[in-house]
Amino acid sequence: MRLNLLEGVRVVEIGAMWAGPYAARIMGDLGAEVIKLESPRKPEPVRFGYYPGADPGELPWERGGHFQKFGRNKKSLILDITSPRGRELLYALLRKTDVLIENNTPRVREHLGIGHADLARECPELVVVSMPGFGDTGPYRDYLAFGLNIEGFTGISNITGYADGTPPIRSAIPYGDPVAALYGALTAILGLRERRNGGTKRRFEVSQHEGLVSLLPEILLQAQVDHEPQRTGNADPMFTRLQGTFADGAGGWLSLTVNDDTQLWSLLTLIGGPGLEAAISDGAAEQPLRDAIERWIAAIGADAAVRALWEAGIAAGPVLAPSEMMRNEQVVARGVYSPVPHPVAGDIPYSQLPLKYARAPSQPDVHAPLFGEHNRQLFRDVCGLSDAEIDELYATGLTSNAPDMG
Repeated sequence: MRLNLLEGVRVVEIGAMWAGPYAARIMGDLGAEVIKLESPRKPEPVRFGYYPGADPGELPWERGGHFQKFGRNKKSLILDITSPRGRELLYALLRKTDVLIENNTPRVREHLGIGHADLARECPELVVVSMPGFGDTGPYRDYLAFGLNIEGFTGISNITGYADGTPPIRSAIPYGDPVAALYGALTAILGLRERRNGGTKRRFEVSQHEGLVSLLPEILLQAQVDHEPQRTGNADPMFTRLQGTFADGAGGWLSLTVNDDTQLWSLLTLIGGPGLEAAISDGAAEQPLRDAIERWIAAIGADAAVRALWEAGIAAGPVLAPSEMMRNEQVVARGVYSPVPHPVAGDIPYSQLPLKYARAPSQPDVHAPLFGEHNRQLFRDVCGLSDAEIDELYATGLTSNAPDMG
């Protein structure tokens, strides 16, 4: 459901991939009117791929799963803002907008006419949230940022994996993007508050690299005061007595974390077996204990093992595949996934905003927009164009309802 907490706020997004679009979608989920601006000749790359049923169909740009997820609760406006007329209309739109969210490099931002000097001149009251990969300053300011190289720069890749000499590996999710998106949405709301309270700050910057670094105090402190952190796989020797994943004997896995000796004794009581008490004094990571845990899980089954561990006060759970997670009883009971009907992509379930707000007014989510679906409405109602002027935009290729795939 879409909350109406930001009703009356207009946001324009000039973003790509994940960070900018996700930040803008959060604003839309909270009730803002979000306008996604795209080029008629260079549509959002994530409009393509992850098709429902692996079928791109006749209109693949309307079926991309990634775009469906991050495009909901938005309107689509197609405009070539690199042309003089497009630039003029862009500024007309932004003068009637509260927030601009963009995640381009400073060089691309200047090329598009949304550099800080341009916007300060044309739209001085506009709250601008820029989300470059490496920030607006420094030697890397214009470098392309993608999930893997952002993680490499933070040190995450270097400590991810097992201590077996294998090359560094990336996380399964490019965390730099969603972390920056959360900071970006928060910054946009704070910018609106600053403006409402009579403040003068309008330009805000969220570096994707620094957003991810902000989540890493533990490993950075280790590197500063002790030694370079080493890969430990699923273990956490600093804060736990035992932690890891264990085979369940049926092709699956179970994870558990034992924090202290009290929990370790509870675990030993559950699994039994002679000689395991030595784990208390000799260290809980020894292989005989792990082998005994896997035998116990296989003997009683993963579900029974998880419930027994929970009842003993030990954090544990199955390692679910994504499809299993979506069907999990807790996920279903919480309504985490809900279908958003789409005229081309169909009814595909997508995760809801993880925010429950008692008695907040809400309305159903709106599907990701069709390419240029709201062109005429926005050109007419926001930019003040006549039907004839809008027709001229179509005739000259400054807008369209289908991307130029040539």
